[in-house]
Amino acid sequence: MRTKKNRPEPVSCQFCRSKKLRCNKVQPCSNCESRNVSCHFLVPPSRSRRGQTPETYQDTEIIARIKRLESLVLLEGSTGENHLDSQISFTSQSEDVSRYQDLHLLENIGVREDSLISSLSSGLTLTIRSVDDIINLEGSLRNTSLISEESLKNIVVFPAYKTAVILFDCFETHVDHMCRILNLPIVRSLMKSVYTRINQNEYVPPGQAALLLALFALSAFFHQPTRSAEFQAVGNDTTYLSKFWSRGALDMLDHSRRNTSGTLEDVQALILMSYVTYHLDGFSARYRHLLATAVSMAQDLGMHRLDSDDRALKSDTSSLRALIDHEVKRRVYWHLIASDWTQSTMSGPQEGTYSIHPGQIQLRLPKDYDDGDAFTEEENESITGARPTGVTFLLARIRLAHLAREYTDTIPLETSRLMRIPYDQIISFDQKLKVFFMELPYFFRLDEESRQKSKHLEAVYTKIPMMRYCILAAAHTRRCRLHQKFLIRTSSNPQFEYSRQACLESARAVIQLYEEPKAEDESPLEMARMAMAVHYTHLALVIQVMDLCFNRNDVDYDARKRDVLNTLQMLAGARTSSPLLDRSLNSVIEVLQKHKVWIVGQNWTSDGPQNAVQQPHEVNPYRFEDSEADPLQESLEIGEDTLAITPSINDFWQSANQFEMELDSATWDSLFSTLDSRPS
Repeated sequence: MRTKKNRPEPVSCQFCRSKKLRCNKVQPCSNCESRNVSCHFLVPPSRSRRGQTPETYQDTEIIARIKRLESLVLLEGSTGENHLDSQISFTSQSEDVSRYQDLHLLENIGVREDSLISSLSSGLTLTIRSVDDIINLEGSLRNTSLISEESLKNIVVFPAYKTAVILFDCFETHVDHMCRILNLPIVRSLMKSVYTRINQNEYVPPGQAALLLALFALSAFFHQPTRSAEFQAVGNDTTYLSKFWSRGALDMLDHSRRNTSGTLEDVQALILMSYVTYHLDGFSARYRHLLATAVSMAQDLGMHRLDSDDRALKSDTSSLRALIDHEVKRRVYWHLIASDWTQSTMSGPQEGTYSIHPGQIQLRLPKDYDDGDAFTEEENESITGARPTGVTFLLARIRLAHLAREYTDTIPLETSRLMRIPYDQIISFDQKLKVFFMELPYFFRLDEESRQKSKHLEAVYTKIPMMRYCILAAAHTRRCRLHQKFLIRTSSNPQFEYSRQACLESARAVIQLYEEPKAEDESPLEMARMAMAVHYTHLALVIQVMDLCFNRNDVDYDARKRDVLNTLQMLAGARTSSPLLDRSLNSVIEVLQKHKVWIVGQNWTSDGPQNAVQQPHEVNPYRFEDSEADPLQESLEIGEDTLAITPSINDFWQSANQFEMELDSATWDSLFSTLDSRPS
């Protein structure tokens, strides 16, 4: 009778077996360690990570315990009881962590590892093409049959390496200081590695590919083609290339989501793609989904507990690369926190809510240093004076985000509830915003003394005006939102005069900030294409218009009319630079029409205002009238096309001037909320 042979137990780890990789039979194995996944063996290997056998490990542990005991005995008489207590406490804490590691490992089987089932999406082919080839490829896709398109849809196209270097430099110049979530030297090295792998037909991790494509898409949006011959084929509209690489980045992210459990590069790519979407679509559902996915994946990677006590004891941060990786993760997660809390004060479905609870964050703030500098604290401390960096801007955003979260927790959304809280609570929160302005670094302040003091820094750190604009405009916009519902009630209740003055002061500050970077030789195109600039200036315009309509009897009425006209003219000058800006101006008119206030007069084309300033001898051809017509009869599409009704600047100015206020405050509350979110 044939004896049944026992099948030998597998010696490779589960991950290597599922991926058919060669395992070096060390726990953790090299494959799991390089992919940052947990390494599990059905039969424990005979060697640990450092090649120790179990017997050797036990001997080492016994010797270590004896040495600790000897040190405690020797130190008892010389250092006192306090030191002894701290040593014992630390030792017991370390032993507790070691004790619970096995339990934690068993509890989390199958939680973080990549799926053991087969691949859930078709593979993607990475290829490299020039910009001209990309344009021709896109044209061929539009004209081919469905079968040909099916054969090409799994191809992800990277730009030529020379073009990639140009786009990377553009990112460093125009974007990095506003979105400091990368370590540029490491990403530059990663880019060389990825291109080498593509040229050699080797495997490229999808998260890394997605990160580079997202970076290219965002850089292409801000790239100025006149400075480089690489982009002459697309003329002045590099938005086309931005959309092309955005599709590639989203394809890679979807492929990564279906086949891996996520990496740091995936989270960074999601954040960059949320920026691209924000600038192309505004504050849309797609933007919110990308950011929410980034938050979820970052939590899966444990970024929110990066500096917890147990993680700190068992993590290896002895190498410089490990320290840098920890800092990058802090930047990434605090960026997500700041975005989450800040958006809770913006109009939209998410208004009044945030996802990240402050009590669940065990993460230190990122250190303020330049990626090109030495990392050690000793060298950072030796540098004297202020050194504005992208992290300086991020830290200011975080402080503002804390105020935004407090606003969400304490200020009701509904107007009826808002009017029932003590008005002193509104003034108290306004004082906190004023303290925020005063405590900003002097190079981020708007007062003349601080501006003069920061001139010498701006000669070296040329992005200070842009960072100053973004942080101050965001803060002043929150101040406008705090007071705007009281602004429209000032005429009936003089007690709210403080809110009116605060609203107008912050609205003027936003307009002033929008103009300043252009006066400092900043590209007008860059300013106009920043979705946040369009959003902030749009809200400031709405504040000015509302005050003009409601408070008509003040002595400065004519001056305020000129302010509104100047703001409209300023925005119209850059209207063709951004689809969001075009929608912003049109939405002001559309909402007034929605409330049955119609404009009859000359059209305003997308090329700019026509006859914006009337000559004295001309008769005003515009009139503002109430209408009983059904608003739904008008064709008003908000999108890439302009509105069917696009009045001139003078139309709107004349409308605001002649409008007899017959709407109640509740209607205007709704109107402002609609305008608040329309550019997106």
